[in-house]
Parts: sequence; C-alpha cells; structure tokens
Amino acid sequence: MADVRTTALAAHAAAREVEEGDAARSAARVTGQAMATAHVARHAIAAAIYAATAVRDATNSSNAAAATIKERNW
Repeated sequence: MADVRTTALAAHAAAREVEEGDAARSAARVTGQAMATAHVARHAIAAAIYAATAVRDATNSSNAAAATIKERNW
C-alpha cells in the first residue's frame, strides 16, 4: 500500500508542475486518483471527472462540450 500512496502522490506532484488548463495536468490527476482506488474505491469518481477534464482541455474549444459529454458517458 505504501507504493500505491507514493505513486499517487507523485502523480499529483507532477500535476502541480503543469499549467492550469493543460490536459497533461488533468491526465496526471487521473493517474493519481486511479492509483488511489487501490485503498479507497471512491477515488474512481475523481479519476473519471479528471478524465473528462483532460478531454475538455485537449479538445478544440468549439468541440469541448461535446467531447466532454462523450467521455463522461463512456
């Protein structure tokens, strides 16, 4: 479990180094939250939210809403 925590915290530290609104920031958060599900299943909800945010941030702004909804539905 210590390795899971270390990895999750490292992912969140990496996210802090990326500019707000950059898809890589949310992708790093997804990784941290997904790792954390090993000890608390509710982290999966945050991982899904960050995944949709990463898609939004990586998509042309005119298509962002549709892409985010598609990711959320998936």
